[in-house]
Amino acid sequence: ARHLYICDFHKNLIQSVRNRRKRKGSDDDGDSPVQDVDTPEVDLYQLQVNTLRRYKRHFKLQTRPGLNKAQLVEIIGCHFRTIPVNEKDTLTYFIYSVKNDKNKPDLKMDSGVH
Repeated sequence: ARHLYICDFHKNLIQSVRNRRKRKGSDDDGDSPVQDVDTPEVDLYQLQVNTLRRYKRHFKLQTRPGLNKAQLVEIIGCHFRTIPVNEKDTLTYFIYSVKNDKNKPDLKMDSGVH
């Protein structure tokens, strides 16, 4: 179903996370990333080795050649946890994308060729 608004479930979820962070006594002014204890860990082992290699190449991580999956996951995991995320901007962009149906890849058709 296409939403033109944020549903009550997701609105309450976002507000509960915000309230939980305020109660923890964070003196964050909103401009810096927040490292929350409740932040779920990303299981990088679920990704394929080619995906891990693309991540490594995209972020230009310096490693020795011929690493196995476990070694790639360890290096990428360390890097991934250091990427700053502004929660407010991320949520705003996510809601904008959902409202404007931007979650689907743009399918560009060649002129006349299908």
